[in-house]
Amino acid sequence: MYPEAVRRLPVLALALLAAVAAWPAAASAGAYGIALDGAFATSGTAAWNDARALSVSWVRVDVRWSEVAPTAPTSARLPSGKGYDWGAVDAKVRAAADPAHPASVLISVWGTPDWARQDGGAGGEPGNGAFLPKRAHWRNFVAALATRYSGAYVSNGSALPRVSAFEIWPAPNLQAGLRPQRLAGRLAAPALFKGLLAGAATEIRAVAAANGYTATIISGGVARTDPASTADTQPVAFLRAMARARVTLDAIGLRLSPPSGVEGVAEAGNLSASDVNGAVAVVDAYWPGQARALWLTGYGAPSGPAEAGRTDATQQAAVAVFLAAAQNARVAVGVWDALQDTPAAPYAGLRATAPAADQTGAPKPSWTTWTTIVPPPVT
Repeated sequence: MYPEAVRRLPVLALALLAAVAAWPAAASAGAYGIALDGAFATSGTAAWNDARALSVSWVRVDVRWSEVAPTAPTSARLPSGKGYDWGAVDAKVRAAADPAHPASVLISVWGTPDWARQDGGAGGEPGNGAFLPKRAHWRNFVAALATRYSGAYVSNGSALPRVSAFEIWPAPNLQAGLRPQRLAGRLAAPALFKGLLAGAATEIRAVAAANGYTATIISGGVARTDPASTADTQPVAFLRAMARARVTLDAIGLRLSPPSGVEGVAEAGNLSASDVNGAVAVVDAYWPGQARALWLTGYGAPSGPAEAGRTDATQQAAVAVFLAAAQNARVAVGVWDALQDTPAAPYAGLRATAPAADQTGAPKPSWTTWTTIVPPPVT
């Protein structure tokens, strides 16, 4: 049985849209983040000016293990091991932690290389990073990752920035995030995830202690599920199984973007950003007396295409929901998934960009919603 707050339906999408018209000005500040997308690589200072206008103090950098180590490295626990390619991650972390634009960095890490799969490739689908890795390979990689971004590692003549917050394996309740979800018909992913999380936490904390700081370990954000899915595990059930497996963590990650792209009612067993108190109730029911912090490690809703029922208004509603959730006292940080529209993701961001024909470079209504609810800092 789910906690009472989870069974209550959140407000309807129409009510959310109505709320946008009456958003409060100068809402109390939460901690806001943005995923480091292509805008940072292509726009530089302009992207950072946009991030500042959104009062962003965190940047999420996504690290896919299979891209960093496409082949098995030698000396795999060392960042200098032959076979590692850190170039793209280094550039992202340096950009995210640029001293001219102070922001804290959250690394979100996942993605098993084919050579590290526990099943040895027996499940087919080469290149699918969702397959469970062998624990020793995983721990070696996390040790190298944490060491490289401990603030003490020098590359190309200068120390790389320190990263002290790590999300371990996002969306572990989805078949596309972690496989297998079930073994012999029984839910297995939470117990498998426990091994991933525990191994990563041990390695990260050891590196942090050796370098005199504390690292925050966030469980991979459980994702909203499509009610029609028979492969995925609903987030409430996954969290309950995590608690029963006695998973060790510092904070609970949530990735509550609506599968349809339109924020609205959360089905029983699902969680929704529009009912963040329901998510708090779940966490408190399964980790009683601990007041665990929640991190919205990824959230977003597109502004189109219109024929799919997604519009500027639905994205505005999602922004209002997201900001309200991020301002909840139990939510440590809220990360929106995209800063700018790009040709590859033409509806995802908060600001439209040229040269796509349907993008003007002008602020989108969702941008105006955000900066009204959270006025830009005075400079």
